[in-house]
Amino acid sequence: MSTTLTDPKERLSRAPSPAVVNEAAGAGSKPRVLHLITKFEVGGTERQAVELLKRLDPERYDVRLAAIRNEGPFYQEIADRYPEVPEFPLTSFYNANAVRQLSRLARMMRRQRIDILHAHDFYAGIIGAAAARLAGVRVIACQRHLRLSDRRSHDFGTRLIHRLAHRVLVNSEAIRDYILEHGSASADKIVVIRNGLHVDPESDSEARARREGARRGLRRELGLEPGAVIAGMVARLQPVKGHRYFVEAASLVNVPGAHFVLVGDGALKSEILQQAAALGIRDRLHLLGEREDARRLVSAFDVSVLSSLHEGLPNTVMEAQAEGVPVVATAVGGTRELISDGETGYLVPPEDALSLANRIEFCLSNREESERVGARGRAFVSDKFSMERMVESVERLYSELSRGVRAAH
Repeated sequence: MSTTLTDPKERLSRAPSPAVVNEAAGAGSKPRVLHLITKFEVGGTERQAVELLKRLDPERYDVRLAAIRNEGPFYQEIADRYPEVPEFPLTSFYNANAVRQLSRLARMMRRQRIDILHAHDFYAGIIGAAAARLAGVRVIACQRHLRLSDRRSHDFGTRLIHRLAHRVLVNSEAIRDYILEHGSASADKIVVIRNGLHVDPESDSEARARREGARRGLRRELGLEPGAVIAGMVARLQPVKGHRYFVEAASLVNVPGAHFVLVGDGALKSEILQQAAALGIRDRLHLLGEREDARRLVSAFDVSVLSSLHEGLPNTVMEAQAEGVPVVATAVGGTRELISDGETGYLVPPEDALSLANRIEFCLSNREESERVGARGRAFVSDKFSMERMVESVERLYSELSRGVRAAH
């Protein structure tokens, strides 16, 4: 049976008792935990990693950070706490450089006497797990997606990571079930720790007032009339996110003044614009690219949409719920753990533009009901997905593995 690390009580103080420190670290020492991430671009995995790194208790753990490449805007949020980030740049897993970087990483872990490697994504997991095993370091490998792609190399790499890891950290029951179904890791290795999310401590009326201000700002930015309504989606422009169904659904929505916003960047941009032009909605579809203020933009949406073909536990759904924005999403993966249809959001089948359009139209046309659903979604994520709970769960996992390190010595 897999392990789900959760605790019903929220910890108000980050300062642990001396007994807890001694239990986690032993006599006068702190476990040394190295976090490894591919880079710090805008994305759900990167956001969760950065939020965790901000909050890990320095009194209990000696936390260090490395990256394949130190690129992307999220690093600035933790630069003061982690001013030095060694890089292990990869161009391929199949050349001499990959062997060189793997050897460098293993040497660094031995030299720094790292106890635990926490690898946050696929590419960090491949090089990190292999190097950690060479260095005699325990491995936590994160998986925040059902499958990275349909490529056989990604499937092979995932199986290798799971074999090398001591724990596979996933953020939803759906991912746990997928891994077990495909047999890439045993149940005793898998730990479910759901994403953490910050929810502002404000009333529903205060949240609505703040959202209305954000709506006015986004309408001005887009040059829209004051009465315009917006259905938006935040997702990288990749096939797995199902943008083609969102665009088709937009063409079917019959609501006066409705506009549609996409936040994110990727290879599908020109294809999306061509589809919008062919469907006659190019003037009502707005592509904003990658934005660091994505959550503020979500709060300006009248309805937030996710049309993915498969998902782990989507941050974009959680963030919309945290803002009190009604959500319409496809019933895939961990999304079904966030949305109870008609209660905390709305679910539709994947690859079904008509169903997606009908639900978007319902939300835009039945504002009082959709606002109630948005408020229930906000209450749900505030209760179940706090940042404090996520951090505490990860720290307990570190303590568990640290005891194993000491026992091995």
